[in-house]
Order: sequence, then C-alpha cells, then structure tokens
Amino acid sequence: MKARNSLILLLGVLGGLLLTGCAKPSGDYFLVSTETARLHEGSFDFTMDLDDTTCRYSTTLAARVVTSRVPGNALAFDIHVTSPIGETTIERGTFPLYPADGVRARAGSGSLVDFAWPWRTGFQVSGAETGRWRISVTPTDPDLLDALYGLGFSYEVMPWEKGN
Repeated sequence: MKARNSLILLLGVLGGLLLTGCAKPSGDYFLVSTETARLHEGSFDFTMDLDDTTCRYSTTLAARVVTSRVPGNALAFDIHVTSPIGETTIERGTFPLYPADGVRARAGSGSLVDFAWPWRTGFQVSGAETGRWRISVTPTDPDLLDALYGLGFSYEVMPWEKGN
C-alpha cells in the first residue's frame, strides 16, 4: 500500500513540474535612442535574462529608420553577444529595409519607417548558459546613426511543446 501511495505522490509531483516548467510566455522589450548610442561609441546595448532550460526563446531587433538616409536597401550591424560566463561571440547581421519573410514594416510619414526583424528563433539554453546575457549592436557604418531614431530589442519566452 505504501509503494502505491508513493507512486501516486511521485506522479503528482512530476505532473506538477510539467505544468509549471515554462508555463506561460513572457519576455521583455528595450529601446535605446540614437543619442544614447552616440554616448556609448555608437553601440546600442541590451540585456536578456535566459534562466529556464525548459523554454525556447526568440529575439527581435526593431528600428525606426529614415530610409532616405540609408545607402542601399539594408542595415548592417555588428552584434556582440556575451554569455553570463563572459564568453563573447560576434556576428554581422544584415537586415532588409523592405518587407521579407518575418520582417514587419510599418510606414510612417515620408521616408520614416518602423521595422522589426526576427533575429534568433526557437533556441534553448543549457545550464551553464542560464543567466543575464548582454547584446551590443553597432552599425557597421557609423553614418547610419544619422538614419536611426533608435534601436529596439525584444525577447520572448515560449513554452516548450512536445515535438519541439
């Protein structure tokens, strides 16, 4: 009888953990003005807390752009990502100034347009990677600061679903 009660209790605890592990979507949004970036050597700096290994995360970059001040049809950024243990990776991201797969554009007045670009989608972190991550985004061409009103960064926490 005791073994049966222990089994029922264990199944109840496991069921509770499954229901509470990454139970609800959440996230955060940050916006850095171009003037603030100028004070930080042209860098837009953000953080994100990735603290649940059972969740999947997605990130988005957004900008308000004066498209007439951008040579070409894309913005290029150097993106420095620093993990909670201090490891840094650097990549170059090129983001189109036209609607494309996943890109959202909302026309403003004249050549002022708001863009949102998916950056990383559906990734997970391991135990050593949990904690506060730092993201530093710098235009590859410093003159692009004149075309930006600001740069935004958001991340979304998505619940884990069977089959992901």
